[in-house]
Amino acid sequence: MTRHYWVLFHRYTGLMMTLFLVIVALTGSVLAFKDELDTWLNPDLLCVEERDAPMLDPLVLIGKAEESEPNMRVDEALLHVVPSRSFEVSLAPRFKNTAVKELVTLPVILGAFNKEDGIVMIYLDPYTGKKIGERNITKGVSGRKDIIWFLYRLHMMLALPASYAGLGARILGVVALVWTIDCFVGFYLTLPPRPRKQFLTLQTTKTQHERCNRPSVLRIFWQRWKVAWKIKWPASFFRVNFDLHRAFGLWTWAMLFIFAWSSVLFNLDEVYYPVMNTLFGAPPPELPAPAMPTRVTPLENPNLGWMEARSRGRVLLDIKANKDGFTIKYETILLIDRDTGRYTMCADTLVRAEDAQACVEFDADTGKTPPEAPQATPEVKEAETRLSDTISSWLSMLHMAKIFGLPMKIFVCVMGLVITMLPVTGVYIWWKKRGAAKAKRHKITSRKLFPERIANENSASDSQFL
Repeated sequence: MTRHYWVLFHRYTGLMMTLFLVIVALTGSVLAFKDELDTWLNPDLLCVEERDAPMLDPLVLIGKAEESEPNMRVDEALLHVVPSRSFEVSLAPRFKNTAVKELVTLPVILGAFNKEDGIVMIYLDPYTGKKIGERNITKGVSGRKDIIWFLYRLHMMLALPASYAGLGARILGVVALVWTIDCFVGFYLTLPPRPRKQFLTLQTTKTQHERCNRPSVLRIFWQRWKVAWKIKWPASFFRVNFDLHRAFGLWTWAMLFIFAWSSVLFNLDEVYYPVMNTLFGAPPPELPAPAMPTRVTPLENPNLGWMEARSRGRVLLDIKANKDGFTIKYETILLIDRDTGRYTMCADTLVRAEDAQACVEFDADTGKTPPEAPQATPEVKEAETRLSDTISSWLSMLHMAKIFGLPMKIFVCVMGLVITMLPVTGVYIWWKKRGAAKAKRHKITSRKLFPERIANENSASDSQFL
Protein backbone atom coordinates (compact mmCIF):
# COMPACT_ATOMS: atom_id res chain seq x y z
CA MET A 1 0.00 0.00 0.00
CA THR A 2 1.26 3.45 -0.88
CA ARG A 3 1.89 6.28 1.55
CA HIS A 4 -1.07 8.12 0.04
CA TYR A 5 -3.40 5.30 1.12
CA TRP A 6 -2.27 5.64 4.75
CA VAL A 7 -2.69 9.40 4.56
CA LEU A 8 -6.32 8.88 3.55
CA PHE A 9 -6.78 6.27 6.30
CA HIS A 10 -5.36 8.64 8.94
CA ARG A 11 -7.44 11.55 7.65
CA TYR A 12 -10.84 9.90 7.53
CA THR A 13 -10.51 7.71 10.63
CA GLY A 14 -9.43 10.86 12.46
CA LEU A 15 -12.53 12.69 11.26
CA MET A 16 -14.69 9.75 12.33
CA MET A 17 -13.14 9.64 15.80
CA THR A 18 -13.01 13.38 16.47
CA LEU A 19 -16.25 13.77 18.43
CA PHE A 20 -15.67 10.64 20.51
CA LEU A 21 -12.04 11.50 21.29
CA VAL A 22 -12.94 15.02 22.36
CA ILE A 23 -15.66 13.67 24.67
CA VAL A 24 -13.51 11.01 26.34
CA ALA A 25 -10.41 13.22 26.49
CA LEU A 26 -12.08 16.19 28.16
CA THR A 27 -14.04 14.02 30.58
CA GLY A 28 -10.89 11.98 31.26
CA SER A 29 -9.02 15.15 32.20
CA VAL A 30 -11.67 15.87 34.81
CA LEU A 31 -11.91 12.27 36.04
CA ALA A 32 -8.18 12.16 36.77
CA PHE A 33 -9.24 14.12 39.89
CA LYS A 34 -12.64 12.45 40.25
CA ASP A 35 -12.63 12.01 44.03
CA GLU A 36 -11.08 15.39 44.76
CA LEU A 37 -13.52 17.26 42.50
CA ASP A 38 -16.52 15.33 43.81
CA THR A 39 -15.53 16.26 47.36
CA TRP A 40 -14.98 19.90 46.37
CA LEU A 41 -18.36 20.11 44.66
CA ASN A 42 -20.27 18.28 47.41
CA PRO A 43 -18.65 18.91 50.79
CA ASP A 44 -22.08 18.93 52.44
CA LEU A 45 -22.70 15.38 51.16
CA LEU A 46 -19.29 13.75 51.40
CA CYS A 47 -17.57 15.43 54.33
CA VAL A 48 -18.27 15.57 58.06
CA GLU A 49 -16.58 17.41 60.89
CA GLU A 50 -14.03 15.19 62.57
CA ARG A 51 -14.84 14.83 66.27
CA ASP A 52 -13.25 13.44 69.39
CA ALA A 53 -15.81 10.65 69.62
CA PRO A 54 -16.00 7.00 68.55
CA MET A 55 -17.52 6.24 65.15
CA LEU A 56 -20.29 3.71 64.78
CA ASP A 57 -19.57 0.22 63.52
CA PRO A 58 -19.98 0.07 59.71
CA LEU A 59 -22.57 -2.69 60.02
CA VAL A 60 -24.59 -0.61 62.49
CA LEU A 61 -24.56 2.16 59.89
CA ILE A 62 -25.77 -0.36 57.30
CA GLY A 63 -28.76 -1.13 59.52
CA LYS A 64 -29.59 2.57 59.91
CA ALA A 65 -29.41 2.98 56.13
CA GLU A 66 -31.95 0.21 55.61
CA GLU A 67 -34.21 1.70 58.32
CA SER A 68 -34.25 5.02 56.48
CA GLU A 69 -35.29 3.34 53.19
CA PRO A 70 -37.72 0.45 53.98
CA ASN A 71 -38.19 -0.46 50.30
CA MET A 72 -34.45 -0.76 49.73
CA ARG A 73 -31.79 -3.15 50.99
CA VAL A 74 -28.00 -3.31 51.16
CA ASP A 75 -26.10 -5.91 49.16
CA GLU A 76 -22.63 -4.38 49.53
CA ALA A 77 -21.33 -3.25 52.92
CA LEU A 78 -18.19 -1.12 53.13
CA LEU A 79 -16.14 -2.09 56.20
CA HIS A 80 -13.71 0.83 56.33
CA VAL A 81 -14.78 4.17 57.80
CA VAL A 82 -12.80 7.41 57.37
CA PRO A 83 -13.16 9.93 60.24
CA SER A 84 -13.62 13.06 58.11
CA ARG A 85 -15.84 11.49 55.45
CA SER A 86 -19.51 10.53 55.40
CA PHE A 87 -20.29 6.83 55.23
CA GLU A 88 -21.47 5.78 51.77
CA VAL A 89 -24.06 3.02 51.37
CA SER A 90 -25.29 1.58 48.07
CA LEU A 91 -28.96 0.52 48.11
CA ALA A 92 -30.87 -1.88 45.85
CA PRO A 93 -34.67 -2.35 45.59
CA ARG A 94 -36.05 -5.26 47.63
CA PHE A 95 -38.34 -6.27 44.79
CA LYS A 96 -36.77 -6.46 41.36
CA ASN A 97 -38.57 -4.74 38.53
CA THR A 98 -38.73 -6.10 35.01
CA ALA A 99 -35.22 -6.76 33.75
CA VAL A 100 -33.76 -4.18 31.41
CA LYS A 101 -33.63 -5.37 27.80
CA GLU A 102 -30.08 -4.58 26.84
CA LEU A 103 -29.46 -3.91 23.17
CA VAL A 104 -25.80 -4.82 23.72
CA THR A 105 -24.39 -6.42 26.87
CA LEU A 106 -22.30 -4.13 29.05
CA PRO A 107 -18.64 -5.02 29.65
CA VAL A 108 -18.06 -6.73 33.01
CA ILE A 109 -16.37 -3.67 34.51
CA LEU A 110 -19.57 -1.64 33.98
CA GLY A 111 -22.11 -4.34 34.77
CA ALA A 112 -23.83 -2.34 37.56
CA PHE A 113 -24.87 0.47 35.21
CA ASN A 114 -27.59 -1.52 33.43
CA LYS A 115 -30.10 -1.24 36.29
CA GLU A 116 -33.34 0.51 35.36
CA ASP A 117 -33.71 1.90 38.90
CA GLY A 118 -30.13 3.09 38.89
CA ILE A 119 -27.71 2.92 41.80
CA VAL A 120 -29.00 4.79 44.85
CA MET A 121 -26.31 6.02 47.23
CA ILE A 122 -27.11 7.44 50.66
CA TYR A 123 -24.64 9.17 52.96
CA LEU A 124 -24.63 8.91 56.76
CA ASP A 125 -22.79 10.69 59.55
CA PRO A 126 -20.38 7.98 60.83
CA TYR A 127 -20.59 9.34 64.38
CA THR A 128 -24.39 9.43 64.73
CA GLY A 129 -25.80 7.43 61.83
CA LYS A 130 -27.92 10.39 60.77
CA LYS A 131 -28.74 10.56 57.06
CA ILE A 132 -26.96 13.49 55.36
CA GLY A 133 -28.27 13.08 51.82
CA GLU A 134 -28.56 10.79 48.81
CA ARG A 135 -28.08 10.64 45.05
CA ASN A 136 -28.64 8.25 42.17
CA ILE A 137 -25.34 7.95 40.32
CA THR A 138 -26.79 6.47 37.11
CA LYS A 139 -29.45 9.08 36.37
CA GLY A 140 -29.23 12.50 34.75
CA VAL A 141 -27.88 15.73 36.20
CA SER A 142 -30.22 17.34 38.72
CA GLY A 143 -27.59 19.41 40.51
CA ARG A 144 -23.91 19.65 41.36
CA LYS A 145 -24.03 16.34 43.25
CA ASP A 146 -24.56 14.50 39.96
CA ILE A 147 -21.96 16.26 37.79
CA ILE A 148 -18.95 14.00 38.37
CA TRP A 149 -20.89 10.76 38.02
CA PHE A 150 -22.54 12.06 34.83
CA LEU A 151 -19.07 12.78 33.41
CA TYR A 152 -18.00 9.27 34.42
CA ARG A 153 -20.94 7.71 32.54
CA LEU A 154 -20.26 10.01 29.58
CA HIS A 155 -16.64 8.87 29.57
CA MET A 156 -17.43 5.15 29.86
CA MET A 157 -20.71 4.68 27.94
CA LEU A 158 -21.65 8.03 26.39
CA ALA A 159 -24.19 8.52 29.24
CA LEU A 160 -26.80 6.49 27.36
CA PRO A 161 -29.88 5.03 29.15
CA ALA A 162 -29.58 1.64 30.85
CA SER A 163 -30.87 -0.39 27.89
CA TYR A 164 -28.38 1.32 25.54
CA ALA A 165 -25.43 1.66 27.92
CA GLY A 166 -23.79 -1.46 26.49
CA LEU A 167 -24.05 -0.01 22.99
CA GLY A 168 -22.34 3.19 24.11
CA ALA A 169 -19.51 1.22 25.73
CA ARG A 170 -19.03 -0.94 22.63
CA ILE A 171 -19.00 2.09 20.32
CA LEU A 172 -16.20 3.56 22.42
CA GLY A 173 -14.45 0.19 22.28
CA VAL A 174 -14.52 0.15 18.47
CA VAL A 175 -13.28 3.76 18.41
CA ALA A 176 -10.45 2.76 20.77
CA LEU A 177 -9.50 -0.14 18.48
CA VAL A 178 -9.39 2.14 15.42
CA TRP A 179 -7.44 4.69 17.47
CA THR A 180 -4.89 2.01 18.42
CA ILE A 181 -4.31 1.15 14.75
CA ASP A 182 -4.18 4.83 13.83
CA CYS A 183 -1.45 5.39 16.43
CA PHE A 184 0.89 3.29 14.28
CA VAL A 185 -0.35 4.86 11.05
CA GLY A 186 0.20 8.37 12.40
CA PHE A 187 3.71 7.45 13.57
CA TYR A 188 4.53 6.03 10.14
CA LEU A 189 3.37 9.22 8.42
CA THR A 190 5.80 11.33 10.48
CA LEU A 191 8.73 9.38 9.02
CA PRO A 192 10.43 11.09 6.08
CA PRO A 193 9.41 9.63 2.70
CA ARG A 194 11.91 7.73 0.61
CA PRO A 195 14.37 9.90 -1.35
CA ARG A 196 13.45 10.53 -4.97
CA LYS A 197 15.16 8.63 -7.80
CA GLN A 198 16.98 11.78 -8.93
CA PHE A 199 18.55 12.08 -5.47
CA LEU A 200 19.67 8.44 -5.50
CA THR A 201 21.16 8.85 -8.99
CA LEU A 202 23.07 11.95 -7.86
CA GLN A 203 24.47 10.04 -4.89
CA THR A 204 25.81 7.24 -7.10
CA THR A 205 27.62 9.70 -9.40
CA LYS A 206 29.63 11.28 -6.56
CA THR A 207 33.35 10.71 -6.43
CA GLN A 208 34.90 8.11 -4.16
CA HIS A 209 36.22 10.83 -1.82
CA GLU A 210 32.76 12.40 -1.45
CA ARG A 211 31.15 9.02 -0.76
CA CYS A 212 33.69 8.20 1.97
CA ASN A 213 33.09 11.49 3.77
CA ARG A 214 29.29 11.65 3.53
CA PRO A 215 27.20 11.38 6.76
CA SER A 216 25.94 7.98 7.88
CA VAL A 217 22.52 6.75 6.78
CA LEU A 218 21.19 7.08 10.33
CA ARG A 219 22.39 10.66 10.60
CA ILE A 220 20.81 11.58 7.26
CA PHE A 221 17.57 9.95 8.35
CA TRP A 222 17.52 11.88 11.64
CA GLN A 223 18.28 15.18 9.90
CA ARG A 224 15.22 14.65 7.71
CA TRP A 225 12.99 13.34 10.54
CA LYS A 226 13.81 15.85 13.29
CA VAL A 227 11.69 18.47 11.52
CA ALA A 228 8.65 16.42 12.54
CA TRP A 229 9.55 16.82 16.24
CA LYS A 230 9.72 20.62 16.10
CA ILE A 231 7.17 23.43 16.04
CA LYS A 232 7.93 26.39 13.81
CA TRP A 233 6.34 29.17 15.85
CA PRO A 234 7.09 32.17 13.60
CA ALA A 235 4.98 30.75 10.77
CA SER A 236 1.46 30.80 9.38
CA PHE A 237 -1.47 29.67 11.51
CA PHE A 238 -1.88 26.59 9.32
CA ARG A 239 1.79 25.62 9.68
CA VAL A 240 1.69 26.00 13.47
CA ASN A 241 -1.43 23.80 13.62
CA PHE A 242 0.24 21.20 11.43
CA ASP A 243 3.38 21.20 13.58
CA LEU A 244 1.37 20.96 16.79
CA HIS A 245 -0.57 18.00 15.40
CA ARG A 246 2.53 16.16 14.24
CA ALA A 247 4.99 17.02 17.05
CA PHE A 248 2.63 16.38 19.97
CA GLY A 249 1.62 13.09 18.35
CA LEU A 250 5.30 12.07 18.42
CA TRP A 251 6.18 13.41 21.88
CA THR A 252 3.26 11.68 23.55
CA TRP A 253 3.01 8.63 21.28
CA ALA A 254 3.67 6.02 23.97
CA MET A 255 0.99 7.42 26.27
CA LEU A 256 -1.48 7.79 23.40
CA PHE A 257 -1.02 4.10 22.64
CA ILE A 258 -1.48 3.17 26.31
CA PHE A 259 -4.75 5.13 26.51
CA ALA A 260 -6.02 3.64 23.25
CA TRP A 261 -5.16 0.01 23.96
CA SER A 262 -6.30 0.12 27.60
CA SER A 263 -9.63 1.49 26.37
CA VAL A 264 -9.93 -1.64 24.22
CA LEU A 265 -9.27 -3.64 27.40
CA PHE A 266 -12.13 -1.88 29.23
CA ASN A 267 -14.73 -1.81 26.45
CA LEU A 268 -13.80 -4.54 23.97
CA ASP A 269 -12.11 -7.30 25.95
CA GLU A 270 -13.18 -9.94 23.41
CA VAL A 271 -10.67 -8.32 21.04
CA TYR A 272 -8.04 -7.35 23.62
CA TYR A 273 -7.30 -10.78 25.10
CA PRO A 274 -6.99 -12.75 21.82
CA VAL A 275 -4.55 -10.13 20.49
CA MET A 276 -2.46 -10.17 23.68
CA ASN A 277 -2.43 -13.97 23.71
CA THR A 278 -1.25 -14.01 20.10
CA LEU A 279 1.52 -11.47 20.71
CA PHE A 280 2.80 -12.71 24.05
CA GLY A 281 1.73 -16.34 24.06
CA ALA A 282 -1.52 -17.68 25.39
CA PRO A 283 -1.60 -18.35 29.15
CA PRO A 284 -2.00 -21.95 30.25
CA PRO A 285 -5.59 -23.19 30.15
CA GLU A 286 -7.55 -22.39 33.29
CA LEU A 287 -8.38 -25.27 35.57
CA PRO A 288 -12.12 -25.89 35.84
CA ALA A 289 -13.72 -24.24 38.86
CA PRO A 290 -16.71 -25.71 40.70
CA ALA A 291 -20.01 -24.52 39.32
CA MET A 292 -21.96 -21.98 41.40
CA PRO A 293 -25.60 -23.07 41.46
CA THR A 294 -28.22 -20.34 41.19
CA ARG A 295 -31.14 -20.36 43.60
CA VAL A 296 -34.70 -20.66 42.35
CA THR A 297 -35.59 -17.52 44.31
CA PRO A 298 -33.11 -14.87 45.56
CA LEU A 299 -32.09 -15.23 49.20
CA GLU A 300 -33.88 -12.45 51.08
CA ASN A 301 -33.12 -13.27 54.74
CA PRO A 302 -29.96 -15.40 55.15
CA ASN A 303 -29.30 -17.30 58.39
CA LEU A 304 -26.05 -15.38 58.76
CA GLY A 305 -26.75 -11.68 59.26
CA TRP A 306 -24.20 -9.00 58.54
CA MET A 307 -22.52 -9.34 61.96
CA GLU A 308 -22.27 -13.13 61.82
CA ALA A 309 -21.07 -12.98 58.21
CA ARG A 310 -18.27 -10.57 59.10
CA SER A 311 -17.14 -12.79 61.97
CA ARG A 312 -17.10 -15.82 59.68
CA GLY A 313 -15.24 -13.85 57.01
CA ARG A 314 -12.58 -12.78 59.51
CA VAL A 315 -11.91 -16.39 60.48
CA LEU A 316 -11.57 -17.45 56.84
CA LEU A 317 -9.32 -14.49 55.99
CA ASP A 318 -7.00 -15.35 58.91
CA ILE A 319 -6.79 -18.95 57.68
CA LYS A 320 -6.03 -17.74 54.15
CA ALA A 321 -3.40 -15.27 55.43
CA ASN A 322 -1.56 -18.01 57.35
CA LYS A 323 -1.73 -20.33 54.36
CA ASP A 324 -0.66 -17.85 51.64
CA GLY A 325 1.72 -15.74 53.74
CA PHE A 326 0.24 -12.23 53.65
CA THR A 327 -0.64 -9.62 56.26
CA ILE A 328 -4.14 -8.16 56.52
CA LYS A 329 -4.10 -4.34 56.63
CA TYR A 330 -7.84 -3.69 56.97
CA GLU A 331 -11.16 -5.13 55.85
CA THR A 332 -12.68 -3.39 52.83
CA ILE A 333 -16.03 -4.86 51.80
CA LEU A 334 -18.59 -7.55 52.58
CA LEU A 335 -21.15 -8.31 49.89
CA ILE A 336 -23.89 -10.86 49.31
CA ASP A 337 -24.94 -12.45 46.03
CA ARG A 338 -28.58 -13.28 46.70
CA ASP A 339 -28.94 -15.28 43.49
CA THR A 340 -26.34 -17.84 44.64
CA GLY A 341 -26.76 -17.31 48.41
CA ARG A 342 -23.10 -16.54 49.08
CA TYR A 343 -21.13 -13.89 50.94
CA THR A 344 -17.80 -12.50 49.74
CA MET A 345 -15.50 -10.62 52.11
CA CYS A 346 -12.36 -8.81 51.01
CA ALA A 347 -9.45 -7.08 52.74
CA ASP A 348 -6.46 -5.01 51.68
CA THR A 349 -3.29 -6.98 52.35
CA LEU A 350 0.47 -6.72 52.20
CA VAL A 351 2.25 -9.43 50.18
CA ARG A 352 6.05 -9.23 49.93
CA ALA A 353 5.98 -5.46 50.56
CA GLU A 354 3.34 -4.98 47.86
CA ASP A 355 -0.32 -4.03 48.28
CA ALA A 356 -2.85 -6.63 47.17
CA GLN A 357 -6.41 -7.74 47.86
CA ALA A 358 -7.57 -11.04 49.31
CA CYS A 359 -11.15 -12.35 49.31
CA VAL A 360 -12.98 -15.33 50.78
CA GLU A 361 -16.37 -16.77 49.88
CA PHE A 362 -18.85 -18.73 52.00
CA ASP A 363 -22.48 -19.86 52.11
CA ALA A 364 -24.86 -17.24 53.53
CA ASP A 365 -26.90 -19.85 55.42
CA THR A 366 -24.29 -22.31 56.67
CA GLY A 367 -21.01 -20.41 56.52
CA LYS A 368 -19.38 -23.27 54.63
CA THR A 369 -16.81 -22.49 51.99
CA PRO A 370 -17.40 -23.80 48.44
CA PRO A 371 -15.30 -26.70 47.12
CA GLU A 372 -11.84 -25.50 46.23
CA ALA A 373 -10.84 -25.34 42.60
CA PRO A 374 -7.88 -27.50 41.55
CA GLN A 375 -4.67 -25.71 42.44
CA ALA A 376 -2.31 -24.75 39.65
CA THR A 377 1.39 -25.52 39.89
CA PRO A 378 3.78 -22.62 40.74
CA GLU A 379 5.01 -22.60 37.12
CA VAL A 380 1.46 -22.19 35.81
CA LYS A 381 0.68 -19.42 38.33
CA GLU A 382 3.83 -17.53 37.33
CA ALA A 383 2.97 -17.84 33.62
CA GLU A 384 -0.56 -16.60 34.20
CA THR A 385 0.68 -13.60 36.16
CA ARG A 386 3.37 -12.74 33.64
CA LEU A 387 1.21 -13.01 30.53
CA SER A 388 -2.12 -11.55 31.53
CA ASP A 389 -2.37 -9.97 34.96
CA THR A 390 0.79 -7.85 34.93
CA ILE A 391 0.32 -6.19 31.53
CA SER A 392 -3.39 -5.58 31.97
CA SER A 393 -2.92 -4.30 35.52
CA TRP A 394 -0.29 -1.76 34.46
CA LEU A 395 -2.37 -0.58 31.51
CA SER A 396 -5.45 -0.02 33.66
CA MET A 397 -3.53 1.68 36.48
CA LEU A 398 -1.77 4.05 34.07
CA HIS A 399 -5.06 4.83 32.32
CA MET A 400 -6.84 5.65 35.59
CA ALA A 401 -3.84 7.34 37.28
CA LYS A 402 -3.89 4.83 40.13
CA ILE A 403 -0.10 4.87 40.58
CA PHE A 404 2.62 7.48 41.16
CA GLY A 405 0.23 9.72 43.11
CA LEU A 406 -0.43 13.38 42.30
CA PRO A 407 2.19 13.74 39.50
CA MET A 408 0.50 10.97 37.52
CA LYS A 409 -2.94 12.56 38.01
CA ILE A 410 -1.62 15.88 36.70
CA PHE A 411 0.03 14.11 33.76
CA VAL A 412 -3.17 12.24 32.84
CA CYS A 413 -5.14 15.49 33.11
CA VAL A 414 -2.72 17.23 30.73
CA MET A 415 -2.76 14.25 28.38
CA GLY A 416 -6.54 14.63 28.13
CA LEU A 417 -6.02 18.17 26.86
CA VAL A 418 -3.35 16.98 24.40
CA ILE A 419 -5.67 14.27 23.07
CA THR A 420 -8.38 16.92 22.63
CA MET A 421 -5.98 19.14 20.71
CA LEU A 422 -4.86 16.43 18.27
CA PRO A 423 -8.22 15.76 16.54
CA VAL A 424 -9.16 19.45 16.62
CA THR A 425 -5.96 20.45 14.80
CA GLY A 426 -6.46 17.49 12.48
CA VAL A 427 -9.92 18.70 11.49
CA TYR A 428 -8.53 22.19 10.87
CA ILE A 429 -5.76 20.79 8.64
CA TRP A 430 -8.30 18.75 6.69
CA TRP A 431 -10.60 21.77 6.30
CA LYS A 432 -7.84 24.02 4.94
CA LYS A 433 -6.52 21.37 2.54
CA ARG A 434 -10.06 20.65 1.39
CA GLY A 435 -10.57 24.33 0.65
CA ALA A 436 -7.27 24.54 -1.23
CA ALA A 437 -8.14 21.44 -3.28
CA LYS A 438 -11.56 22.87 -4.18
CA ALA A 439 -9.96 26.14 -5.29
CA LYS A 440 -7.47 24.23 -7.42
CA ARG A 441 -10.21 22.14 -9.06
CA HIS A 442 -12.23 25.29 -9.73
CA LYS A 443 -9.23 26.92 -11.38
CA ILE A 444 -8.57 23.89 -13.59
CA THR A 445 -12.24 23.73 -14.59
CA SER A 446 -12.22 27.45 -15.42
CA ARG A 447 -9.18 27.00 -17.67
CA LYS A 448 -10.94 24.28 -19.61
CA LEU A 449 -14.27 26.10 -19.96
CA PHE A 450 -13.06 29.68 -20.36
CA PRO A 451 -9.51 29.62 -21.80
CA GLU A 452 -9.89 33.13 -23.31
CA ARG A 453 -10.78 34.65 -19.90
CA ILE A 454 -7.78 33.02 -18.23
CA ALA A 455 -5.50 34.21 -21.03
CA ASN A 456 -6.80 37.79 -20.69
CA GLU A 457 -6.32 37.69 -16.91
CA ASN A 458 -2.76 36.46 -17.31
CA SER A 459 -1.93 39.14 -19.93
CA ALA A 460 -3.44 41.84 -17.73
CA SER A 461 -1.38 40.59 -14.82
CA ASP A 462 1.80 40.58 -16.91
CA SER A 463 1.15 44.16 -18.15
CA GLN A 464 1.41 45.45 -14.58
CA PHE A 465 5.13 44.68 -14.62
CA LEU A 466 5.90 46.29 -18.01
